[in-house]
Amino acid sequence: MHTGSTASNQLLQLVLLTLIFWEGIFSKGFNSLIGPYIAYGERFYNCQPNNRPLPWIWNLRATHFNPYKPKELQRVTGNVKGANGTIDDHCWSKVIVDIRSNNQWKENAFVLSFKNNACRYAREYTPGVYKQILKGEDEGACIRPPGVYEVNNTPVDWSFPTVPLIPYGYYRFRVMFGKAENLYGCWVADAKAVPRTD
Repeated sequence: MHTGSTASNQLLQLVLLTLIFWEGIFSKGFNSLIGPYIAYGERFYNCQPNNRPLPWIWNLRATHFNPYKPKELQRVTGNVKGANGTIDDHCWSKVIVDIRSNNQWKENAFVLSFKNNACRYAREYTPGVYKQILKGEDEGACIRPPGVYEVNNTPVDWSFPTVPLIPYGYYRFRVMFGKAENLYGCWVADAKAVPRTD
C-alpha cells in the first residue's frame, strides 16, 4: 500500500486546482504568463545590413499605449517607401523574434521562414498592418507595388489572428523580405504583449 505517494498526488492535484480555479478563493491569484493578449508597438526602425540602403524602408511612429483604455487602437503616422521591387507571392520572408529577459535580448526566440508567398502571409498573419499601413485588400491578388504608402494618425490593430496566445513580455520583431537573392527590406518593431481583459 502506497499511502504516502497517493497523499502527495492528491495534494499536488489540490494545489494545481487551486491555482487554476482561483476566482472562488479569497486571496491573490497566480497570474498566468501566457494567454490572450493585446500587442502594441513602441519603436519602429530599419535594419540595413552593412549600412547599405534597401529599396523598402519604413518610417513610422505610434501614439503611446494607454493601459487605462486597452481597447483603444494606437494611431500610426509616417510612411513605407518602396523604391523598387514588387512585394508579391514570389517573395520570401523571414521573421526573427527576440524576447527581452533579465535586462537583455534573448535573440532568435522564434524564427519563421517562408520560401515564398510573403505577401499572402503578411495579409494573413498581420492583417492590420497589411490593410492600414500597406493599403492592401482582403481579397484578390496579393501585390504591393513600389511607391509611398502614407498613414496619418491611422488606427492600427497589431493583433495576430493566427496566434491567439503568446507569452506576455517585450519583443523585437525583425522582418526581412526579398526575391531570389535580393533583400528588399529589413524592418524592426519593438513591441509589448500584455494580458487582454475582456
